[in-house]
Amino acid sequence: MSELDAIQASLASFTKRLDEVATDRFNELRKCSFFDPIPSEYLKPISEQTETRIFSAGDCLTAEGDDMNTFFVFLFGTATVYHNKKVVGKIRSGECIGEGMFFANENLSRSATVIADNQVIAAEIKKTGIDKLHGESKAYLDKALLLALFKKLQGANRKIEELLR
Repeated sequence: MSELDAIQASLASFTKRLDEVATDRFNELRKCSFFDPIPSEYLKPISEQTETRIFSAGDCLTAEGDDMNTFFVFLFGTATVYHNKKVVGKIRSGECIGEGMFFANENLSRSATVIADNQVIAAEIKKTGIDKLHGESKAYLDKALLLALFKKLQGANRKIEELLR
């Protein structure tokens, strides 16, 4: 095999692996309930802007007061949410954190610290990735975020009702 053939074979192998990684990332997002409202053809560009992150038990995903420049969707695992060092909630598979940055025009800081309870696998989308989305993909992501925020609001309302009893 000539040197040129070896280089071409290496590039072909590398290209194939990049395609596999992109397909794996898309398939993982497709399994997550957060992404249910997004048709597959519009999820593909979103999946291209994500990075899969793995956290171990005790890892800090976000810290209160830090700049908010990433958004996480939990694909697997749970985490505890702290505000002023007090437990205020749990994040589970299919839920998200950091969604406020999608809707804010100014820089925001994190309002809570989130610590992994066990292994957490999350899709991370950076602000720069969001800015690359256009058209229907952006509109469907907005819809998914609004549904997630509505679910969080419903949960908060239930907690308020329990406290008032």
